Parts: sequence; C-alpha cells; structure tokens
Amino acid sequence: MSSLIIVSAKPNPLGKDRTTTGPIARQLLGEWVDIRNGSPAAISLADKGLAHVTYDQHGRPATQPVIYWSGDPLVSLQPGQTVRIHTGKRADAWQTDPVDAAGASFHSYAEEPNFVLNNVYGDTISLWKKDAAGKWTAPLIDSASYAANPPEGRVLQRRPGSNNLV
Repeated sequence: MSSLIIVSAKPNPLGKDRTTTGPIARQLLGEWVDIRNGSPAAISLADKGLAHVTYDQHGRPATQPVIYWSGDPLVSLQPGQTVRIHTGKRADAWQTDPVDAAGASFHSYAEEPNFVLNNVYGDTISLWKKDAAGKWTAPLIDSASYAANPPEGRVLQRRPGSNNLV
C-alpha cells in the first residue's frame, strides 16, 4: 500500500443539486477528499496532485483523468496526519460547515468554482506526483473509486484492503 492513502471522500454534499443559481461556497467546501500519511516519515504535498475521471455527454469516461488540485507547498503531513482537500476556495473557508471542518489535520483547497466529483456515473479519485520536469507521473500514488449516485451528505470510507469508497 502507498504511503499516501485516499481514505475517505464526500462527493455529494447536502443540497448540491438544489440551487438554481449554481454552487454556493458552503456546498463546494462540502465536497472533499481526505488523504492520510500512512508512512513513518513526513511527506510534503508540494509536488502532489488530485485527479478524477471526466465523462462526455454519452457517459463515456475520458482516457486520462483531470488534475483538479495541484499540491500545497504549505502542507507537510506527519505520520498519521490527514489533509482534507475541499473543492471550493480558500478565501471562502470561513463558510465551511463545522461537520466538513472536523476530522482533518490540515485543509487544502482546489480553488474550483464548480463541483468536480461525478455523482451520475461514480468517479475514480487518484493521487499523482510531479517529476523533476514538472510532469504528472505514472504509476499513481493511490486511487479510490465510488459507485454512481452516492447518498447525499454521506462520507464514503475506504473499504479495508480495496480501492472502493463505500
């Protein structure tokens, strides 16, 4: 198992699909992914990235995932610590619901104005590393998937020994 592990995600925050004016900051901050340092040493997040799968209008997945969070030079995870990566913006962090703020050692932000994680088809979230030339490298550090239509407001947990979030 990797030293950085995707341990949980909240892909479908409460009320996500019920606004007529588009996403509000509190909801964007309620869509998140938790990554834990499972190694015995500190790990910098400066050269890490979080990606997900995109789909076309016919439900066909793209061949390459899209990086939507590109590291955080301010965060170095100590052993056992968790970073929560929120889809929303750092400037709006004061609007984070207390339930979405609790349970993480650090918070980082994708700075996205729209929801990222796919609920219609499910999604695969993957953690990447940049090489010395600044390119995202394979193999992936870690990945985890969830099925279509996750329950609204539910935190999905990684099933032990698998890459499934349920």
